[in-house]
Amino acid sequence: MKPIRDFVLVKPFMAEGVTEGGLFLPENYIERSCKAKVVSTGRGTAKIKMEAKKDDIIFHIKGAGEAILLNNELHFLIRHNDILAYVSNN
Repeated sequence: MKPIRDFVLVKPFMAEGVTEGGLFLPENYIERSCKAKVVSTGRGTAKIKMEAKKDDIIFHIKGAGEAILLNNELHFLIRHNDILAYVSNN
């Protein structure tokens, strides 16, 4: 799948099911992780240059994007402006 304009397709990392204190959380209580791996990006727009590249690890705004199932795996389409930080930028 190839996003258009300033959209970025990301695959989220799974959130931890255990608290720092060792308590196990039920599946319906675990929140979506804000850390994700970039799968592909659009070309950008005249005003927005795409900085994200494939395989970058990013942090994005909590709850950003639209959920998409690709090959039975959860992905999200987020806007480039929803990216807050890069953990690694190739």
